[in-house]
Formats: sequence, structure tokens, C-alpha cells
Amino acid sequence: MAVLIQQTNTGAGIKLPIEKQLTEFGRDESCDVSLDDDLVSLRHAALEVMLTPDGSQIEYILQDQASTNHTYVNDEAISLHRLKDGDVIRIGKNHFRFEDEEKGDLAATAKLHKTWIPGVFYTKGGKKKK
Repeated sequence: MAVLIQQTNTGAGIKLPIEKQLTEFGRDESCDVSLDDDLVSLRHAALEVMLTPDGSQIEYILQDQASTNHTYVNDEAISLHRLKDGDVIRIGKNHFRFEDEEKGDLAATAKLHKTWIPGVFYTKGGKKKK
């Protein structure tokens, strides 16, 4: 499973699991990740989860939504970027580290189940072995 870890001034990160096919970032409260930051556009960027053309891998594509102050990956302005493990995304003053625990391996992807504890998930059975 892939996650974004929002880096904070205290050093503790906030984990944001990527659970939807499309995740929107922006200042607007209707965005999936709403950022209270004047440097962030109302609809700033979108992260889309896609399969590779052969259907064997999962890709995470970050797209800037014509924002005023741009979206950055590893300190470079992007319009469209395929994320890889360890990339650092900057939207306004907010920094997120992208972590792909399965490195896009579709066979290793597990179905997540929510618990009654906010932000805590679990899998049933784990990985199948061949």
C-alpha cells in the first residue's frame, strides 16, 4: 500500500493512506486533502492511481491542476509526474513524502479493512504464497 507522510515542524509525520483512485489536494474544503495555506490553490493537484498498460503494476501519477504556485516533486516544478518511493511533494508550504511499500507490485497489494480506531486499518490473511 502507498502512503503520503505529511512532514510537520515537530518531526512527527501524519500518514495519509492512498485509498482512492483519485485524491485531490487544495485549499477548498471539498478536496480530499484540504490544506489551510494561502499559497495553495482551491484545486491545486490531483493524485491518480492507475494500472500500467499491461496491468501488472500500479502507478501513482501526480498532476498539477494549473495552480498559481505550482506543484513540486523533489524541488522541481511538475505538470505531470509518476511518483516513485521516496519522492518529496511540495504543495504550498506543505511537504509530503511518498512511500510505496509494495513498489507498485499488484500481487502484493492487500485489501484494507477499517477498524473503529480512526486511521487504523488491517488486512485479512496477508500475502498469498506461490
